[in-house]
Amino acid sequence: MLYSSHSSTQNALSSSYSFRFSASHGAGVMRILIVKTSSLGDIIHGFPVLAFLHQQFPKIKVDWVVEKSFAEIVKSHPLVERVIEIDTKSWRKRPFSLKTWSSILSFRSALQQQEYAAVIDLQGNTKSAIPTFLARSAHKVGFGAKSLHEWPNRWVTHHHFDPPKEINVRDENVYLVQHYFQCYSPLKEEKLILNLSKEQKGVFDLLWNKIKELPGQKILVCAGSAWRNKRLSYEALESFLYEISSNLKVSLILVWGNAEELAIAQKLQAALVTNVSLLDKVSLAVLQNLMSRIDAVIAMDSLPLHLAGMSGTPSFSVFGASSARKYKPKGSLHEAIQGECPYGRTFERRCPVLRSCPTGLCIRGLSGKYLFQQFAHFYSQLKN
Repeated sequence: MLYSSHSSTQNALSSSYSFRFSASHGAGVMRILIVKTSSLGDIIHGFPVLAFLHQQFPKIKVDWVVEKSFAEIVKSHPLVERVIEIDTKSWRKRPFSLKTWSSILSFRSALQQQEYAAVIDLQGNTKSAIPTFLARSAHKVGFGAKSLHEWPNRWVTHHHFDPPKEINVRDENVYLVQHYFQCYSPLKEEKLILNLSKEQKGVFDLLWNKIKELPGQKILVCAGSAWRNKRLSYEALESFLYEISSNLKVSLILVWGNAEELAIAQKLQAALVTNVSLLDKVSLAVLQNLMSRIDAVIAMDSLPLHLAGMSGTPSFSVFGASSARKYKPKGSLHEAIQGECPYGRTFERRCPVLRSCPTGLCIRGLSGKYLFQQFAHFYSQLKN
């Protein structure tokens, strides 16, 4: 997708700007800092920025500031040079302890080891403003007033851009670097597999050797989400998966992330009986590597969906209180169902009562049979 048309004059300006910018930082080598501290889904939405930067500047080196609890997924990305961990969750718990201030000083020291050609703040809130402010760079890039999550962030950035409201969430992040560097080439969609440690590779091999022996097409089912109103009702989910396992030659592999999701997965496994198995809890890097080998992913949350998008795996998703247009992976391999609000609410990104709506009927009112009809059409297109 092109975000703006550009003439030959603009192309010349872009080439000139890129040459001057990169040449001033060591024979075409730039070092950039990305600030995207949380959450897991939002971090993964930022990964296309890495791909775009490396496509435009092959010798670029990119560091990343991330919350300590989410650092593993960023460390597994092959295009990240250095991960700088921030631990605001612990700092807030004990703001006056010596240990907290020692940790803060250590973070600042690690952050300021390197001077950056540019700092890209993809978070746009008050928390991310702290590392953005502390980082050593004369060029700090962030969202404009129309796009910021929290207005104090604007005080610490120099270059501001407001992506069009209608574009996909991952394209919002790419938009910042496209317009800052004046490089308007579209992002090339390329499959990317996260790195695995030796231990993770052992886990992956063990699981894949079991999964590949399952009959039929292999489908990962990631039915969980942190918010109730982003999940199907249990009855609809069971009915949906029952129709799939009964009518299609597939094996369903249930994925879970916490105790509540495990209990639901176990209940589904007992109810469906055949052609269904339960995946052990694994790291996101292992999960994404498994996705790269299986045939499709079913999910309700953008985190597993965009892991599937990275791996080039087809996905079928269901959205209710958040926008499918905004959050589903891009491309013809990805199909999404958007539930309708029975109360007539409309929104660009998320429903304003996502967390408080007592019914969640936009998604929890969908029937399993309806979802199967939509999935069967998607599945037949994949096979063809």
